[in-house]
Amino acid sequence: MTTHPVIPLDFGLTEDSGSRFAACGLSGDLHAAGSARQFTRATLSSWGMLAIVDTASIVVSEMLTNAVRYGLDAPAYAPLSSRPVWLGLLRREEAVLCTVADPGTGIPVVKEPDWFAETGRGLHIIDSLSESWGWTPPDEAGKSVWALISAPM
Repeated sequence: MTTHPVIPLDFGLTEDSGSRFAACGLSGDLHAAGSARQFTRATLSSWGMLAIVDTASIVVSEMLTNAVRYGLDAPAYAPLSSRPVWLGLLRREEAVLCTVADPGTGIPVVKEPDWFAETGRGLHIIDSLSESWGWTPPDEAGKSVWALISAPM
């Protein structure tokens, strides 16, 4: 599996403020979701957020799968950079905002899943496991899809 750069950003927050940010660029291939899960697990574990590691990993995996499947499929984006999708994790106290950015301009559409199909449930999973989720308005640079996950009280 390919490793991807982790880009920590410092917002000038104090050590005890409970806020952290980490991001990584991901390739648009079949390994992107696995790399995103690995990055999410490692980051949240290092932040001591073990209670939401599994939930956040599933949500991030679904968001990455959708970004690769729908955000990179338009021929207008070829050739893509080697890291066309970005994953960002922002911790604020006991919650994490997970964001996936891709160059696509189509908005996420929740569909009624075909009960016999193997796909089509990703946004339902994200909706079920997160406090809230949504997306930024698409522009020429693409869009970001986000989900907020809170630690259980």
